[in-house]
Amino acid sequence: MPYFEDLPQARRYNTLRLLGHNYGSTTSLYAISLATDQRRPVFADIKLAKATLKSLLSDQTLVLFDLRAFCLMPNHLHLVTGVKNPTVDLSTIMGRFESYTTQLYWKRAREIVETRAITLPGSDFHQNGVRESRELITVALSLPVLQLFLTYPFSVV
Repeated sequence: MPYFEDLPQARRYNTLRLLGHNYGSTTSLYAISLATDQRRPVFADIKLAKATLKSLLSDQTLVLFDLRAFCLMPNHLHLVTGVKNPTVDLSTIMGRFESYTTQLYWKRAREIVETRAITLPGSDFHQNGVRESRELITVALSLPVLQLFLTYPFSVV
């Protein structure tokens, strides 16, 4: 990647999108990965992870997405999805989703700062996290999904 003196980091000058491809097609599926800024594990916070999955599985999102599978990891989100409405292309939908989840992140950050209630993971943290994750997965099973993998608590295929 080229380096520009006025920018602190190297930037891509080309696009990852296919030239001339219709990203509004309702017949295509895409494997998408969304990473957090500087790969910080922000989704290790259970409340933020739940809020992000709630927004992903909301009726407003599922009207636009043809969501087939997802996996929320501590520092990124994997999606296998397509577009349901051909009038809105995939980049627009993803931009809206990223914008909304960024707002969720800032809201959660304010809550933590205001209450100063930062809980370090203890012995019961894992058990509670797994139980809450399985409850979320049970909700996610209402989607037309193929198979459930419990190797990671926030994974649905």
